[in-house]
Amino acid sequence: MYTKPSSPQSIGQVLDGSFRLTAMSFRHVWVYALLAGLAGNAAAIYQFTRGGPSMAALAAQQDAVYWSLVLAGSLLGVLFMAAIYLRIDAIASGRTDDGNALSAALPRWPLLVVAFILYFIAVAVGLVLLIIPGIILMVSLMLCTAVLLFEDKGPIASLTGSHRLVWGHWWRTLVIMTVGGIIVAVLYMILGVLGGAIAPVLAGGDALIVGLVTTVLVLALAGILITPFFVALGLNVYWDLKLRKEGGDLAARAQAV
Repeated sequence: MYTKPSSPQSIGQVLDGSFRLTAMSFRHVWVYALLAGLAGNAAAIYQFTRGGPSMAALAAQQDAVYWSLVLAGSLLGVLFMAAIYLRIDAIASGRTDDGNALSAALPRWPLLVVAFILYFIAVAVGLVLLIIPGIILMVSLMLCTAVLLFEDKGPIASLTGSHRLVWGHWWRTLVIMTVGGIIVAVLYMILGVLGGAIAPVLAGGDALIVGLVTTVLVLALAGILITPFFVALGLNVYWDLKLRKEGGDLAARAQAV
């Protein structure tokens, strides 16, 4: 059972809460997670239908279908991700029958796309300049999705709002997300091994079909299992930092009085 935190949590509590929230919300969001994973990797799947990753990588530079799938898959992935955020937040808040999360995400979808573009530009510029600024921004701006969806802010305000929340707790946030990333990496390895074992049975002996089946299996399973966890982790970090920020503001006001 999961209860939305009402006071700042330790790192262990944030991680534990993320696991419990993932388990609690899984049956409500797995379809969105599957669609987000497949949409975001549609171009990779298309590569295999063109003869494998090595051949497709060269042809993709002049392949309109490939780049159309990259664009469409990215846009749809953002929409499905927003729906997962809204659904998991509703479940954590006790609103298990909160309507269609996909419809609720549509009005914020264009703003979220702009926020993501600005996020990647900021991180890319920081990495190109001195690397370290890019890493700092990668962590401090990572809560822009939650800020945009739940605080009714625009793209720029969501990025600056994320930075204000994380700043002062940057190292703590980095530790939490690093642990989450290690868990995801291990899960990817397990899924890769399972996909490599199952695909030959399903696809026969054709190497191309085996590669395609393996890719689809791994991406589908990864989308179903990993995406809800990362969203739950992001939300728990967001709620924890909001509580810490509000507590700091109250302390500052009390001192001022």
